[in-house]
Amino acid sequence: MLSASKIQAIMGMLLLAGIYSSAIFVCLGGILFLMQHGSENIQAEWLHLTVIPTSRFAIWQLALSFTPLGIIELGLLLLVFTQIVRVALLVGFYAAIRDYWFTLISAFVLFVLVYSMFWRK
Repeated sequence: MLSASKIQAIMGMLLLAGIYSSAIFVCLGGILFLMQHGSENIQAEWLHLTVIPTSRFAIWQLALSFTPLGIIELGLLLLVFTQIVRVALLVGFYAAIRDYWFTLISAFVLFVLVYSMFWRK
């Protein structure tokens, strides 16, 4: 049986690891982006609205391309996945202590997070 203090310690370590690793990826991608494009002059047409792909496939493709923008995107996805794993662990912890009301609420929140991340059109 897990005590509340152990659950808090596990959650704290999970959140710290997720936030730090996400920050490392975003900073590394930012540094690589500046190394590639830092000396370029800003042109006026760059200031106009550009279309950025927002489909799930385009985001995953960019994140797994390991370009500087892809590494930044991977860091942001890691930050989102940290929260999904946190809620999944809460479902398990609440089920372990047989608090079915909070298990149900946490499972619903987990469903909404996973649905919006993977199955939403």
